[in-house]
Amino acid sequence: MSPSERRPSETIAAHYQEAVQWRRQLHRNPQPAWLEFYSTGFVAEKLAEWGYDLLLGKDIIEADKRVVVPDLQTLEAEYGRAIASGIKERFIAPARGGYTGVVGVLKGALPGPTVGFRFDIDSLEILESSDPSHRPAAQGFISQNPGYAHMCGHDVHTAIGLLLAAHFAENRETLRGTVKFVFQPSEENLGGAVAMVEKKVVDDLDFLFGGHVGISMKQLGQIAMNVKSFMALSRFEVTYRGRAAHAALRPNDGKNALLGACAAVSNLYAIARHADGASRVNVGVMQAGTAWNIIPDKAYLRMETRGVTNEINEFMALKAREVLEGAAKMYDLAIEIEHAATALSAESSPELVELGTSIAEKLPSTVQVIQEAAFNASEDVTVMMERVQSRGGRALFVLFGAPVGGGHHSTTFDVDEEVIRNGAEFLAAMQQAVSARSPQSPLAERRDKA
Repeated sequence: MSPSERRPSETIAAHYQEAVQWRRQLHRNPQPAWLEFYSTGFVAEKLAEWGYDLLLGKDIIEADKRVVVPDLQTLEAEYGRAIASGIKERFIAPARGGYTGVVGVLKGALPGPTVGFRFDIDSLEILESSDPSHRPAAQGFISQNPGYAHMCGHDVHTAIGLLLAAHFAENRETLRGTVKFVFQPSEENLGGAVAMVEKKVVDDLDFLFGGHVGISMKQLGQIAMNVKSFMALSRFEVTYRGRAAHAALRPNDGKNALLGACAAVSNLYAIARHADGASRVNVGVMQAGTAWNIIPDKAYLRMETRGVTNEINEFMALKAREVLEGAAKMYDLAIEIEHAATALSAESSPELVELGTSIAEKLPSTVQVIQEAAFNASEDVTVMMERVQSRGGRALFVLFGAPVGGGHHSTTFDVDEEVIRNGAEFLAAMQQAVSARSPQSPLAERRDKA
């Protein structure tokens, strides 16, 4: 083994300051689900420069599995914005029309397993604070795309991925097996993982690693290894259609879609909670009506259910459909229910939890290994984890500790950038460990025996 292979921290440290600047460039240029043209081009150019084979556009995104895709005008405007911001068009041309994301593959010089790393690249639809106390505003890397901002840390995740990719590229001659980087769009809308899984992006993986900064880990150097309580989720777009009428002259001719939607919302929150674990229901959007004196003929909802297990969420989703359809019948309305997103409950593979713990405890950057932590939210990486595990592979999702200003999804979210180095070091060490234990691909060996 060369010194660089034995000590990933050396090559990672050499590129750390660059990675901070990559994060800040991404932070300045946020774009949300299916509009992440800047991040797609930024990542693709660097991976290509480092010798990775690229997969882009419809090669990695199943068109029919995309949900809540922006309109064409918005897609074109954000595509043009990325080019105007310095992205080379050849790296985003395949993504045009809302096929964002990047997969980069690097084959090492030595035999070994195929190890995947997943990083989300989308921003939130939120206006970032310009208050001078907010560090990105004070230091000049605040969002330059008003109404969109990286207020959850996906820019940091992308920087961790790029720092890790740079490390493997510099050590290709001693790299065992293949590394596959999955830079996923549309995590916030929980639609990107399904669209990638349907294109078999993770089907060749022996191991899959993912993670998130912050959440419940607020101290730099903490790492939570056995992350539990991923909430399964179902999202729906609901449209009620009635009949408009004059609210004073002929109210009896109307069919009030707004009234039906209001009845549905009230009763959705009245669904009995499941005895076997936590469950949630929420209506985040309701739109209806055009004028003071017109009975609304259309109402639109965006709603979701969650459950701490897939079965509990299925119960909640079934009851929600019954409520939605019951309100339509009550007010003689037509109803359209469109499935808009999916996330599953999942657990990391026990073998990787054990290995990750032993690896983390030896890293100088680790100050505390948390054996078990609750996520208590939804993350569509679970769809990829389930796919890999169902095919005989192993998956691990961890939380990287870092102080976060303002809190996730707030207008003043920020993060200690040292976590970029910590995250890359841990993931590099995990790849080194699993490839040393598996000199050949476990999945390939099983296929050969079959």
